[in-house]
Amino acid sequence: MSGERRDPAAPRGVTYVPRDARLADFIDHTLLKAEATRADIERLCAEARTHRFAAVCVNPIWVTVCRESLEGSGVKVATVIDFPLGADTPEGKGAQAARAVVDGAEELDMVAALGALRAGDWTHVARDIAQVVRAADGRLVKVILETALLDPLSIVRACSVARDAGAGYVKTSTGFHAAGGATPEAVALMRLAVGDAMGVKAAGGIRDCESALRMVAAGATRLGTSNGVALASCRGDGPAPLAELLARAGAPRAAAAAGSNGPAAY
Repeated sequence: MSGERRDPAAPRGVTYVPRDARLADFIDHTLLKAEATRADIERLCAEARTHRFAAVCVNPIWVTVCRESLEGSGVKVATVIDFPLGADTPEGKGAQAARAVVDGAEELDMVAALGALRAGDWTHVARDIAQVVRAADGRLVKVILETALLDPLSIVRACSVARDAGAGYVKTSTGFHAAGGATPEAVALMRLAVGDAMGVKAAGGIRDCESALRMVAAGATRLGTSNGVALASCRGDGPAPLAELLARAGAPRAAAAAGSNGPAAY
């Protein structure tokens, strides 16, 4: 992408964009429906190649297929761990993560122990995340918090625990919980909690261009969506100044900040 550079100080999985950006660069192209077929997954990968998404995100059974389909494309293969409930033991999640790594997963989106999160059992939450981080063996780990279930103080504490346990990202939602998905307010709070130390992924209910850009304006550096193809070119196929993209989403303050305070992140 034009103007792209890597910064060694950036969180894992985050690229800094000094000038122009494409919305596609933020997107984890996602298909997590249980009824997905191999043909569906191969189509997902073909779309990801065409639009040069950041990653595809699939259930563990499809990791090998995606690895083969996306070889040489630059698109990462992400999978989910203990999805969508997060109710397995830390050891069980670690075993799932280790298997995903063997199969070729480059990024792991794990569901945190939601009951422990709600109860404030931070020791268990930390052990749960750390088990997956160890099994990931250097691969990027994103921790799904189901922020719609949590009060603001719990979201902040959960972000801190995820950071200290070695995760690279915090993520709003599975998109499968009745409590709801991502909101700009939750994303902004997560970004405030982690500062520049981690990535923030918004997922759940991101179906149109305006909602996607509002998440970016709030601080998201990845977007999980099954509607990636429609979003990829909603502001044109080529890169454009990130400040301009955000202003079009009705977020002039964030856009002005992105344009005046150095590189923006995705």
